[in-house]
Amino acid sequence: METTSLKNLPASYSRAPLIIAASVSTLGGLLFGYDNIVISGAIGYLSQLFQLNAAGIGWAAGCALVGCIAGCAAAGTIADYLGKKKGLALCAICFALSSVGMMFAASLHQFVFWRLIGGLGIGAASVISPNYIAEIAPTPVRGRCVTLYQLGIVVGILAAVFVNMLIQRMGNEAWNISTGWRLMFLAGVVPAVLFGLMIIPAVESPRWLMKVGCRDRAIAILSKINGSAAAHKEAAEIEDSLAVEDGHISELFTTFRRPLLLGIMLAGLQQISGITPLFSFLPEIFRSAGTATGDAFFQSVLVSIINLLFTLFALWLVDRAGRKTLILAGTTLQFISLALVGWFYHIHGSGLAVLILVMSFVAGHAFGNGVACWVIISEIYPTKVRGRGMSIATTALWVVGYLGNQMFPLMQKDLGSDGTFWLFSAGALLTIILVSWLIPETKGRSLEEITKFWTEGKSLQSVI
Repeated sequence: METTSLKNLPASYSRAPLIIAASVSTLGGLLFGYDNIVISGAIGYLSQLFQLNAAGIGWAAGCALVGCIAGCAAAGTIADYLGKKKGLALCAICFALSSVGMMFAASLHQFVFWRLIGGLGIGAASVISPNYIAEIAPTPVRGRCVTLYQLGIVVGILAAVFVNMLIQRMGNEAWNISTGWRLMFLAGVVPAVLFGLMIIPAVESPRWLMKVGCRDRAIAILSKINGSAAAHKEAAEIEDSLAVEDGHISELFTTFRRPLLLGIMLAGLQQISGITPLFSFLPEIFRSAGTATGDAFFQSVLVSIINLLFTLFALWLVDRAGRKTLILAGTTLQFISLALVGWFYHIHGSGLAVLILVMSFVAGHAFGNGVACWVIISEIYPTKVRGRGMSIATTALWVVGYLGNQMFPLMQKDLGSDGTFWLFSAGALLTIILVSWLIPETKGRSLEEITKFWTEGKSLQSVI
């Protein structure tokens, strides 16, 4: 019978390597969340400084996601050849450089350049961090450990909106336009340095070590995590799995075409209901509902707290209820919430109602697709091409996220706030339909067992 408790792992199990690895993954998520969402507090001020129109605002908010796309595309190959630790160290460097560079950006072009650098780190971390912890965590707690990465993202989001609020209150409008928004970005250098330091004592992925021929090192790490007997058994399973993989990217388009397409679809669907533009423009959304600027920043903090609380709920639930169940329940809540947000905008209803419904939408994302998407796409690819498979899937996530950010100001201009949120609600409904029909349940399966489903040509129902 499956267990999800750390206490029930083998007696020789050492918590230290797993705790350090989970901390690294979580900090990678934190930097992802902070660097991606800090723009929400800065966009109003820098758009005034650089005198941006609707398209320019969309570009300023979304340019980092272009870097994300490039980072995703490169991350899988980097992680597969250099290893997960070195890949994550490169992410830390990108985060730190971007945070410092933004302080001195004297033009929109310089701003975009440093945001692109930060985007490279975000995109690469979004591939390597969940991949890294998924390859280290024991099967009974893998879902929970990968969820820690998502927990890091929401803590980073909360930190970003909280720092934004504090800095926004330090000065008047003119000060925020000239200086305040720069400090919002600069604050990100602190977690970037901590992330880099935490990588040093972390273990390398044993599956990557097995792939590159370092069998003894891999078994030593597996023994620390699972105990000696379980380590040798798992090592044998990994070797058997590697034996049926040739490691070429072409495998993703032949033998593993089905998980590749499922990963791309699921990653795109995570974004299609508008979670990235919602967080990127959160204060602006509340302002358009009639909320004062200071209150809009405070409400953004409240939404981020809800995001954190429901991610903690998912951390407890993901290895119990399963990944697919969480997606369907969370996305249903998102669909209803966004439909009602659109209605309240349509009738010029209460700003408080909009706040409550936005909280409800974010809660649905937090315990649903926000968690389960990362868990599933970290599980469904075989070891030799897992990095590149996740790269392709996560690139799809950032492409849809970028389009959301770029189009959001234009959608609000052309469709109105009501039409914009109704369109996002339709995206949530599409997600419910496709996930119900196509996505398998991976709870309780080892990574090697999941690979066998694809190589043995079994139907998706075999996994569910």
